[in-house]
Amino acid sequence: MNPPVIIPAGLKKVPPFPPVAARLLTLLAHPDVKVKEVAELIGSDATFTARLLQCVNSYEFGLSYPVSDIKQAVALVGLDKTRQVTISHATAAYAKGALRTAELRRCWQHTVATAVLSEEIAYACDAFTNVAFTAGVMHDIGRLALLVAYPQEYERVIRGAAEQSLDILDFEREEFGVDHAEAGRALAERWGLPLDLRVIAGRHHDPSEGSELDLLRIVHVACRLAEILGYDIVHPLAPQDVDTVLAELPARARARLKKTPAELCAKIEQRILEFDSDNGDKPPSALPVMTTATSEELETEPEPGLEATLETEVIPAGPNRLARFAIGAAAVALAILSVILLWRMQ
Repeated sequence: MNPPVIIPAGLKKVPPFPPVAARLLTLLAHPDVKVKEVAELIGSDATFTARLLQCVNSYEFGLSYPVSDIKQAVALVGLDKTRQVTISHATAAYAKGALRTAELRRCWQHTVATAVLSEEIAYACDAFTNVAFTAGVMHDIGRLALLVAYPQEYERVIRGAAEQSLDILDFEREEFGVDHAEAGRALAERWGLPLDLRVIAGRHHDPSEGSELDLLRIVHVACRLAEILGYDIVHPLAPQDVDTVLAELPARARARLKKTPAELCAKIEQRILEFDSDNGDKPPSALPVMTTATSEELETEPEPGLEATLETEVIPAGPNRLARFAIGAAAVALAILSVILLWRMQ
């Protein structure tokens, strides 16, 4: 049994992961979860209630009437969006801490990239699709906590590891007494996060063992793939290539994971913008929405490498959408007026 990890004093001052969010993530991990159960749990916390109602009443859903009932809100946004709102709101304090400098911001970008890629891999594997994105966000919760507690010191760790081409885990242990994986596991246990998330927070750098496909393997592959795509914090010590990293996945999953690196990066950038917007940064003027490949499309013969077509639709920001609505309403009014005038002239 491994000895207990001694958490640095500064981490004890880091905002705790909201207990309601931890229970929500556990509840939403069950495939047969009921909307009523989720709504009751969200309704027990004023901040999560306000955040979800803000989401459902936003321009994104374009409802013609305001929604104030939390059960109706969950039903309208769906469980996947509810999970996304939960994780975004729960990690807001850590995300904001990571936006202070360019070096620290790379930590947050790596986190989001790993989450997006975890979800892509999960769909390709047809496994853990309901929890992969959350697991990807939470895999580096120890790093995010360290940089919130010690922003200047962690920035120095990143620079030192980059300049000397050394493993950042060694620099973390030297500076804080623990590395971010050990800190993540200890914090996840303290906060009562689901067991799978505790394991992922603590072991996502460990080499995959055996051939069993589990959530840890998916996140481990996603984390390494994020580094290859340029979402690294410091450059990997040993050069990596996509084929070698993906070899840890089942052959069928590799065949179904067909997006090009450029397409994956586009989806990652979209999610980064969404998180930035949720956490108080300037919202983007337009966000591309990536469509998920259908089962028939996934069955088609893949081309070499990470290749596939990616359909995008640009959804304008709120004011543009209102302008289109106003133009449409004016057109309808003119049409009605024309009919009335023609009827009077007869």
